[in-house]
Amino acid sequence: MTTAPLPPDESERLRALQGLGVRDSEPERGFDALVETAALIDCVPISLVSLIDTQRQRFKAQPGQDKVRQTHRDTAFCAHDVLGDSILEVVDAKTDLRFCDNPMVLGAPDIRSYAGAPLRPQGGERVGTLCIVDRAPRKLDDERERRAAIIAGTGADTWE
Repeated sequence: MTTAPLPPDESERLRALQGLGVRDSEPERGFDALVETAALIDCVPISLVSLIDTQRQRFKAQPGQDKVRQTHRDTAFCAHDVLGDSILEVVDAKTDLRFCDNPMVLGAPDIRSYAGAPLRPQGGERVGTLCIVDRAPRKLDDERERRAAIIAGTGADTWE
């Protein structure tokens, strides 16, 4: 398993996350609706809004997922996702060297494929992701990638 390196703008990213005031807040219907929509559009069992903090990944919304509220950042697919500006796609986590021995691949929730888009509030820092997860290998086609980008953009707008 490869742990994601810290982004070069980590201190600014963490300040932006702190400024949102959502790190340890309760679930909100708007975020839940966003991930439910993503799961329905892409027919996946799990979709999440994930916030990447210093040591953890905190789930702001997680319909379709057990009520695990957070995981360690070292095992988070989303920690890799906030390193870039585009959608991170993992077609088959069991064959991807970054994730093949990740505990979330080897056991519950049995992640096999992942696609996530960084969430960037008004300041532009990547504070988390909107992602979809499946228990089977899956590749985004052009239309699904376009829809994911649109939905992620909508998610970022909720923090303006």
